[in-house]
Amino acid sequence: MTNLPLYRLIVFNLLEINLRSAMVFHCWSPREAYPLAKLMSESGIFAQFIDLQQDPEHLANIHKDYLDSELPKLAVFLDLGCEMAESVTNQSSRARLYNQNLHWLLYDEAGNLTKLSHLFHQANLSLNADVTHASRQEEAQDTFVLRDVYNKGSHLGGQLNVTIDRSLQCNQSHCQVRDYLSDLHLGSKLQHRMDLSSITFRLAALVSVLPINSSEEALLEFLNSDRDAHMDSISRIGYRLILHCQEVLGFKMHYIWCGTWSVQDAFGGAIGMLTNESAEICTTPFVPSWNRLHYVHPMTEQAQFRAVCMFRTPHNAGIKAAVFLEPFMPSVWFAFMALLIFAGVMLWLIFRLERRWMQKCLDFMPSLLSSCLISFGAACIQGSYLMPKSAGGRLAFIAVMLTSFLMYNYYTSIVVAMLLGSPVRSNIRTIQQLADSSLDVGFDTVPFTKTYLVSSPRPDIRSLYKQKVETKRDPNSVWLSPEEGVIKVRDQPGFVYTSEASFMYHFVEKHYLPREISDLNEIKLRPESAVYGMIHLNSTYRQLLTQLQVRMLETGITSKHSRFFSKTKLHTFSNSFVIQVGMEYAAPLFISLLVAYFLALGILLLELSWARWGRRTILTLKL
Repeated sequence: MTNLPLYRLIVFNLLEINLRSAMVFHCWSPREAYPLAKLMSESGIFAQFIDLQQDPEHLANIHKDYLDSELPKLAVFLDLGCEMAESVTNQSSRARLYNQNLHWLLYDEAGNLTKLSHLFHQANLSLNADVTHASRQEEAQDTFVLRDVYNKGSHLGGQLNVTIDRSLQCNQSHCQVRDYLSDLHLGSKLQHRMDLSSITFRLAALVSVLPINSSEEALLEFLNSDRDAHMDSISRIGYRLILHCQEVLGFKMHYIWCGTWSVQDAFGGAIGMLTNESAEICTTPFVPSWNRLHYVHPMTEQAQFRAVCMFRTPHNAGIKAAVFLEPFMPSVWFAFMALLIFAGVMLWLIFRLERRWMQKCLDFMPSLLSSCLISFGAACIQGSYLMPKSAGGRLAFIAVMLTSFLMYNYYTSIVVAMLLGSPVRSNIRTIQQLADSSLDVGFDTVPFTKTYLVSSPRPDIRSLYKQKVETKRDPNSVWLSPEEGVIKVRDQPGFVYTSEASFMYHFVEKHYLPREISDLNEIKLRPESAVYGMIHLNSTYRQLLTQLQVRMLETGITSKHSRFFSKTKLHTFSNSFVIQVGMEYAAPLFISLLVAYFLALGILLLELSWARWGRRTILTLKL
């Protein structure tokens, strides 16, 4: 029964952190292990006992055979007094099992810290390791001292850290805290491990606008400066946030410079350094795609990424004959024309009835054509010099005038709204429509744009690349610098330029007038998405850095840098452009008027010829 206090300690330690699954590596006899199994069973703890005195061949692959669990967290007890204990620790170190997913309770009967240091000095022990070392006090066999064991990163220059925590007094029935030997109990483990001044992070630093073989001083000067905020804005946002993390944690940085985001989504470039763990952190955030999420963990949103195709639709581009026809559908125009003809016929009948049956009749009888002209004049709000004398006729004329008045006011209000309304927008709304159009397209020279065009599985993107790049006589002519492309969009209405929105917006505000900004159209090259700071999925610093990133997001530090380096919209006003209602709008009316004049002149000549021919015929008959 001498081991019963130890068994109480094991059960107490597991219940304290609410763990119900455990692996027990021991070198006891079955009779000695039975009381522990009974205690665990009574406490609702499922445990598997592995005897380290068995054939070593059965312990050659401890990770896959025993510790490869799908449980969110598993407890592991290891008796360091066993001969095979060193083999277990070495295998666990190679398999990177000292992390937050396994709770290790190491027991050393002799309390030999030199042996502990020997086992874990070069071990792959992480910052988030959950390792507790327990030993008996020499003067009290029922009292145990617990120590917290971790390393802030042995591969990054960290040293083994063994911090005494507390002492527990355990008897045959229960355990209780005897004394707190440090202040570890006052906070979480991560709070006591935030000083990373002893390690050096490998930082994948992305700069695409400068030659990557430039001196490190020049590259760092660019990342730290505020000038040309549009250049590598996303990478500079991430870099500023990493500097804030460095201020809090105190780690040092070793820069690994790169000029590309990725080569194949999750591989190559800056993202490739994170996925193969050649870098702990990266300056630039990324779009969290499905392939990337197999390797990296998105921490917090840092900015918006919008790749758009921008082109300008100018006002008053050519003669617009449809402006005066658009207020009504063709069926409405035909119905109104039929109504006017019907009204003309009715007025002609009314005039005939009045001349025949009423004493006060008109001096002359208007023809059917004259009656139709009266009806048309009412539609044009011109009135008429002929009025019916009867009450019924006047009511009919009032009905025609009222109908024409309503139609005229509705028509003019729609025409004015169209002429003085918002800027004209293109009917090209999708990438496929852009690919099938006759518009010339230019693309940004930044690597991620070309990579997306070449490797995207979307059929519309493939069609755009094939029709606008591959079919060109000189495919290299479509790749333009952002400033050159934006100026070309301004000077050549209908030319399309593709780049990241916030990058282009800087040059748009620099070179465009407000009314020219109002003429711009945008088509999304890819779905708009946020970019997130990334860290490797299995990084031991994931939880700590994520907490800091979330804190910066909550306090507004992230949005401050995002607003400075990244533009999300262009500033203009609805009345910032001059409305030019030019001759192109009225040209169809003047052309119609000119045609009417020639038609009237032709009819007049025909009438004169007809009258002259009639007089000659009469004279001939008289003779």
